[in-house]
Amino acid sequence: MPSFRPLLESDFELIYPIEQAAHPEPWSQANLLSCFGPRYLNGLMLIEGRPAGFYISDLVAGDSSLMNICVHPDFQGKGLGRALLKEYLARSKARKAEAWFLEVRAGNQRAIALYESEGFAEYCRRADYYGTGPDREDAVLMSRLFDF
Repeated sequence: MPSFRPLLESDFELIYPIEQAAHPEPWSQANLLSCFGPRYLNGLMLIEGRPAGFYISDLVAGDSSLMNICVHPDFQGKGLGRALLKEYLARSKARKAEAWFLEVRAGNQRAIALYESEGFAEYCRRADYYGTGPDREDAVLMSRLFDF
């Protein structure tokens, strides 16, 4: 059973290897480290005390953007992405979020299905947003309004 706690800047060494292992184009150290401060609402998921995943989000004037959600490949396929997403939604709702936003690679059908099952819907796309050269991929922008 996962446990959750706020993700702190001092946890960087715990999450950077997860980011590197889980994403085809991982965030840089600088990008990750820039996402701490008063406007951010970040969380860490632990399995038996071991870091297994995290999310990075911000919360401004009732709008929350999920900027990064990540489960280490060793823990994928076990429903932990859903648990992490639900933790993010509940925690941000408790902090007065009323609308949620995210973007996801168009080819990441597992993630899109997860987000849709949790009430997110596509509202637009950014063409050729991810990747380089001929391997470019659209970003699907999704939102969810306060309804739970």
